[in-house]
Amino acid sequence: GAAGLGLETTKYLAQRNCKVYVASRNREKSLKGIAQAEATLDDRHGTIRFHQLDLSSIEGARQSAEAFKKLEDRLDIVVANAGVSMLNQSELSQDGYERMFATNHLGHFVFLTILLDLVKRTSRISGDARIVVTSSIGYQFATGIDYSSLTHARPGDGGSMWDVKPAFVRYGSSKLANIYLAIELNRRLREDGYTNVRCNCCHPGFAGATALGQGGFRAWGGTWAESIIRLLMKPLNTVEDASKTQTYLAASPCIREQEVGGQYWVPVWSWTQRYIRCQAEGLTKLGEDEEEAKKLWVFSEQAVERANRG
Repeated sequence: GAAGLGLETTKYLAQRNCKVYVASRNREKSLKGIAQAEATLDDRHGTIRFHQLDLSSIEGARQSAEAFKKLEDRLDIVVANAGVSMLNQSELSQDGYERMFATNHLGHFVFLTILLDLVKRTSRISGDARIVVTSSIGYQFATGIDYSSLTHARPGDGGSMWDVKPAFVRYGSSKLANIYLAIELNRRLREDGYTNVRCNCCHPGFAGATALGQGGFRAWGGTWAESIIRLLMKPLNTVEDASKTQTYLAASPCIREQEVGGQYWVPVWSWTQRYIRCQAEGLTKLGEDEEEAKKLWVFSEQAVERANRG
C-alpha cells in the first residue's frame, strides 16, 4: 500500500469515505505515499492511516494482525497485494523458507487467517465483506509448488544468467500460492456458512512502480539480469489502470449482487493498452486444482505451528 497498486486502491477507497490502513514495512515511505494520496483527494474523504506490517516473517505478520485487532472492531475489506519478485535463493527467509514464497504467500496467510474472525463478524453486521488476493498471470510460470526446495538455500544463486529462469519459476510458484490461498479460503468460508465474505484473486496487469527484477542478481556488476528482466516485463499499463481490477473486486456492488467468490479476475485492455473493464477468467488445470490448494493450506498451517514453537 505504500506505493503502486496499493496506493491507488487506497485513494479510491478513501475518496468513498472509507477508513483505510496502509499496511507496510516501510513507515517513512508509507507516510510519504499517504501524504501524496491525500493531496489528490477532495475535502470530504475518509481517513488514511499507516499500519506496520512485515510480511517477510511469520512473527512480523502475526504481530501486525494482532495489533490491528486491538485498533478496530470491524474490517470490511482486505486487499492483499504486497509482494516481492525475482529474488535469488542464496539465502532463506527468517523462518527458513524461499523468500518470495515467504513474503508473497506465508506472510499473507498468517495476516489473513488471524484477522479472519474480525472479517467474519463484520460480514454478519454489514452483509458484505471482501478479501482480495493480488496474484499475477505469472502463476503460469509455475509447474507446481516444489515443497522440497522451499527450505533449501542455493549458495551463489543469482550469479549466473542461468539463475534467471529458476527465479521466474519460483516467482510463478508464489503467485500460484496466492491463487490457492484465495480458492481455499473462499471454500472454507462457504463451508462454514460465511457466504457474505467474498474472497477472490486477480491479475492486475503489467505496470511500472514495482520492484520487479530487483532481486539481487549479482553477475556482471549486479545489474545485468535485473535490467533484462525489467526490459522483458516493460510496463504496458499505467499504475492507475493496473489497480482497477483489485479495486473492483474490493468495492464494486456487483461482486455482492452476483455472488462472486473464489474466482480469478483479469483486466481487459484496449489495443492501446488502456483499461476497458475486468472479468473472470478460467484458470489453468494446475491453477484450479482444489486438492493442491488444500495441501498448501495444511503446509502453511504447519509452517506457522513450527514458527510458534520457536
